[in-house]
Amino acid sequence: MGCYKKGNRWYIDYYDNGSRKREVVTIKGKDPSTITYRDAENALAIRKAEIAQGKFDISKTEKPIKFEKLIDAYIDWANENHKSPDRDHTIRNNLLDFYKGKNIYSLTLWDIEKYKSDRKKRGRKPETINKELGALRRMFNLALQGALKIKIGKNPIKGIKLLKVPKIKPKTYRPKEFQKLYDCAPKHFKPILLCAYMTGMRRSEIATLKWPDVDFQARTIYIAETKNDEPRLMPLSEALYSVLQDLKNNSESEFVFTTHEGKPYTSRSSWKSTWATTLKKSEIEKGRFHDLRHTFVSNLIVNEKEDFATVMALSGHKDISMLKRYSHTHDEAKRNAISKLNQTIIVDNQPTSQ
Repeated sequence: MGCYKKGNRWYIDYYDNGSRKREVVTIKGKDPSTITYRDAENALAIRKAEIAQGKFDISKTEKPIKFEKLIDAYIDWANENHKSPDRDHTIRNNLLDFYKGKNIYSLTLWDIEKYKSDRKKRGRKPETINKELGALRRMFNLALQGALKIKIGKNPIKGIKLLKVPKIKPKTYRPKEFQKLYDCAPKHFKPILLCAYMTGMRRSEIATLKWPDVDFQARTIYIAETKNDEPRLMPLSEALYSVLQDLKNNSESEFVFTTHEGKPYTSRSSWKSTWATTLKKSEIEKGRFHDLRHTFVSNLIVNEKEDFATVMALSGHKDISMLKRYSHTHDEAKRNAISKLNQTIIVDNQPTSQ
């Protein structure tokens, strides 16, 4: 560490947490050209003391960085590292509406709380707000690690807290309910429903499935693009095998499932409106397409009594604790379990005489 002069300005050179830092010496109210070597030595001594005492805030020495520059650097990273960066682009617009023009080093946790409040007033759900906050936290951490084009010296929003998300009541579809859904669905949507019900595949896995991944001879589906990046092989049921054969014979697309116009699905919200319309027509209570995945896992575990290892191999879950979230026991199964206990004891339930 030391002091040196460049042009007519004095600089100090030091290390903080292993990182080398060079800083121009400035003194409030003093003309830069009149600053001396002794002034630079004093500035260096102050920095060394602050670092030793853990009081040094490196962000105060950093040049201001506009929020839009940071988030654009993050979007560049997301485009390269995320399979579907569409959500990141949407989040970018929402964050810019609130933070555009701000110096990132001036942001505080209070600014984050104000953002939460603003999004709540706009009717956004906690899950949506948390996804936006998660992206915000990620971009600052990546910039701090040097993974973005812009590197920062300090994360000003360290300690950000997410909102509590109310637990969604688990829902599964009984065979009669699914049959009703299937019967009420448009012709092009029926194969998608059947695939979700018979395989438990995620929406994204179904939407991106291509014909080369369907092996009719082996009667399997190879799911290449998965959430955990681990491909898996899914056996075909007789019903789904027959439906896919009919689709293949009449298909002109490389994708297995297409819209009623024969176009592939490209949006993260694929068939959202079609699902809502089918639910309404079937007069079944409101639910999510993802509930069909819950149904698949629950049917295997609760109804078919399959072991967890087999179900995990089929569903693509790596953690058994995650799998348990999907294996919702039906009320009827619960009643049957309790009735078994009732058979083990005789209770005198006659009223006592007075």
